[in-house]
Amino acid sequence: MKSQKYQHPTSLYKDQESQKNKHRIDLLFIAGAALFFMIWAWQWNRFDLGLDGPDEWMRFDIIRYLTEHWDLPRGDNPAIINPIWGFSYAFHPYIPHIISALFIRAARFFTDDIHILVFTARLASVMFGTGTVWMSIKIARKILKDRADQWIFLFFITFLPQMVYLNAYVNCESMAIFSTAVMIYAWLLGMESRWDPKSCIILGTGLALCALSYVTAYGFLVCSFLFFCLSILLCQDKKWEFKTLFQKGGIVLLVFVLLAGWWFIRNAVLYQGDFLGIRSRDLCGEIHAQDLYKPSLHPTYEKDGLSFLQGVRAMCSGLGWHRDTFKSFVGAFYDTSVRLPQLIYNLYKILFAAGILGCLLSFRKLFSVRKDGGWREEGIFHWMLVLAVIIPNFLNLYASYAVDYQPQGRYSMPMLLPFMYFITFGITQIMDRLVKCQKARAIIKGALCFGLFSIAVYALRYYSLWIQAQ
Repeated sequence: MKSQKYQHPTSLYKDQESQKNKHRIDLLFIAGAALFFMIWAWQWNRFDLGLDGPDEWMRFDIIRYLTEHWDLPRGDNPAIINPIWGFSYAFHPYIPHIISALFIRAARFFTDDIHILVFTARLASVMFGTGTVWMSIKIARKILKDRADQWIFLFFITFLPQMVYLNAYVNCESMAIFSTAVMIYAWLLGMESRWDPKSCIILGTGLALCALSYVTAYGFLVCSFLFFCLSILLCQDKKWEFKTLFQKGGIVLLVFVLLAGWWFIRNAVLYQGDFLGIRSRDLCGEIHAQDLYKPSLHPTYEKDGLSFLQGVRAMCSGLGWHRDTFKSFVGAFYDTSVRLPQLIYNLYKILFAAGILGCLLSFRKLFSVRKDGGWREEGIFHWMLVLAVIIPNFLNLYASYAVDYQPQGRYSMPMLLPFMYFITFGITQIMDRLVKCQKARAIIKGALCFGLFSIAVYALRYYSLWIQAQ
């Protein structure tokens, strides 16, 4: 029997106290992030400007209906159909709006002030944003060894101005981002535990949350399926164990069906088999929309006869799709017309470029999938993160080409966690190469975190001043 290394009781006590202090700091950071999101949600609560977030009026129609009738509306319910677009968002999952309606019904026991009720509805997004911060902490502790690097990752995610904004108005993107964090955490647990029941249950939960959130995050469903299969078939003690794959996959599928299956069954029953609701939404829009916005008449590059590549060239070279999308990924408010000073976008360009460069310099370390004649699970994990960055951007680009030209960074936001992981990894790799003094590196990393937080505070002040000027 192998003897255990003796640890002095005083040393053990200090380790326990250190862990408790780290846990307290994590909790304070989560609470601080939640408070910051709430300040944003309350700051522009002015009805003379209308509801501020993109499409927030259409989403409030669903919340209003839920609050008044306490019944799940069909997508083609006349009470919630938008008079311009001719459809409603009720064809797609609206779990955050159900939560918002619950919050409003609770708030109405105390007040009927419309400003407070709107703020209360936005707390659903605050809740999911806070959940993302919580899950990001758990992810950071597993994939980044240095604690300073972990904090850079957390500040990149938590205080990206657009991320804060999404967590401060009524939408489904905040839930979508939270679901991606749950899935990434499940991947990490699966790698550690060789996919024990806990990791399978968490993965099934993340998949369900993703399916019930927003279609732009659906790429993570593909990535999770691929990683789960490759991890079990290639990276376990026994290769190509399809029996194990089906057994553990059965747990994931069961959890997914129990949590998310009801919605898609409901859609299939309501809309003659259209379980996603997309075909029925377009049909509704064709009947009720104003002429310019009917799906068959709404102009797109695809209808103009351009191939996808031709459309991409036209959107990027002629209209600056990539520039507008980048800016609204970093931060663009109201109807995306309120943008930050160019200096902030340039700073993020520099940080992102440095992060990408650092990843390229460490390419083999990150993406090698073979080692000592076997498969390297960590390399597969990183390739799935790359795919999770690519898919939402492709869907965003394709939607502007074939459906409706909208260069909006929020449609690319499901890539937030994997993208910021790579940026953090790359930046810290460059720092570690260029700055040899450990204390100097710690100071620089702390300054970077402070700078990211300062940008978010400035963005809040900048938008507040814009609102006051209206």
